[in-house]
Parts: sequence; structure tokens; C-alpha cells
Amino acid sequence: MAQFDGLLLCTDLDDTLLTDDKRVSDENIEAIKYFMDNGGLFTFATGRVPAGARLMLDYIVPNAPMVCFNGGAIYDYSKEEFVWQAALGEDALPAVEYVEKAFPPVGIEVCTDDKVYFCKTNRIVEEHKRLEKFPDNYLDYKEIKKTWRKVIFMVEERDIETLRRIVDESPFADDFSFVRSSPWYYELLPKGATKGAGLLKLADILGIKHENTIGMGDNENDLSLVQDAGLGIAVANAAGIVKRAADMITVDNNSHAVRAVVEYLKKLI
Repeated sequence: MAQFDGLLLCTDLDDTLLTDDKRVSDENIEAIKYFMDNGGLFTFATGRVPAGARLMLDYIVPNAPMVCFNGGAIYDYSKEEFVWQAALGEDALPAVEYVEKAFPPVGIEVCTDDKVYFCKTNRIVEEHKRLEKFPDNYLDYKEIKKTWRKVIFMVEERDIETLRRIVDESPFADDFSFVRSSPWYYELLPKGATKGAGLLKLADILGIKHENTIGMGDNENDLSLVQDAGLGIAVANAAGIVKRAADMITVDNNSHAVRAVVEYLKKLI
């Protein structure tokens, strides 16, 4: 029996696995390979669409399907297919219309299985498009006929709490899951979709006991990942709410956090 048999390690990408300059350190890569080579299952839990997360494969290829869309789907890169998915229904359209009308400066992106559509642009939307190297998929959200997986509202950091209040006071507040995924992004997801729920769903698919799951994160959208995992880990740069929910706090994202966790597991097991 290999050292890490029966363990599932799932990490957030931005500001957890990735350094501030959006790369995976050699130290983290070496530790992840060691973990997988010794029986462990490793993957990502991200808000990104599969096409966006594919950039990570240049650094490391997980040996377990990825939790994506902030828990709205599970995607298997080895088979190039979704293992499980949730979807937004037609009732998401009036919710987006409501937010756009209530806060006109908002940027809007709609994510489908294979594309990110830029439906209403602003500075944050254009910056996101540039950083992720997405093509020019400009299209009014009313014209998108493919199944919606999630919607991202994008505003300046100073406006994020205003946007949160608008959503909380809207007639749609209880119809979907909403989560802040960065200082500038507030997401509309299928009801019940969270990274934590996605992790446990993946564990069930793989036959992993829930208590043998490990979740790592930093931001508000990682809270459920840390709370629901058998071992919840916050990086040192994590938001306070995530640190308080964690079973342990490790080093920051620029100090090879996944390596630190694998080293801890080596001593624990």
C-alpha cells in the first residue's frame, strides 16, 4: 500500500497554488508529483472554466478530475469530458437583468461548457479577458442559447459590497448560490453549487471517504472547500473568514504552500 492511498488533495488555484505572478513553483510541482507517485489523488478546485484552467496543465497534470465553475461541475481532462454538471435555468436571465439595471457599471460574463462570453464590458472584464488569453467572444447574454453554467458580475473593488447588497436585497437572493470569488468578481451559480460540495461529490465518484479529503484555499469562494474537507487548510494569505474555518494554516501562496502540506502529510501518515 502506497503512503497516500485513499487521500484526495484538492487545491484552489489563484493565490493558493499559484504565486502572485500566476505560476506554479518548481517546489510545488515536485511535491505534487511525489504525492501522486505515492498513491495520492490530486486535483484543482477552481472558479475557472475548463478552457481557462487548461493553462495549468503546462505545470502539472492532475490524476483526478477537476472541480470547476466554483463547484458547478467536475471535468476529467484525461477523457476530455464532464463527469458531473449543474446548470442555470431560464430564471437566471431575469436575475442578470435585475443586477444590470440596479448597478449599470457592472461588467457581465456568462460561462458555458466551452466558452466565456463577454456580455457587458468594463475595465475588469477586459483585464480578465487579457490575463486568461480568451478570444473575443462578445455577445449579449440574451443571445446566448447554450446552457449557462455560471455568471460573473465584475466591478471595481470599492463597489463589491454595493453589488453584494443589491443581490442580497433582490427577489433572486434565495434562488441561486452567490459568492465573491475575488476582490472584483461576484458570481451567480446554480443553487447549492460550492467548491466544498463539488469536492465531496468528486470523493463519492472516486470512492474516497469524506474524512480523507484535503481542501486548500484562500478566498471567500474557498470557504466551503476548507469547511467541508476532512482536513481544511488555509494559506497564510487567506481571508480571515477562511482562516477561522480551517483546521490548519500553512505558508502563503508564494512560499510553496502545497509542498508544505505534502511535507506535513508525510510526517502525519
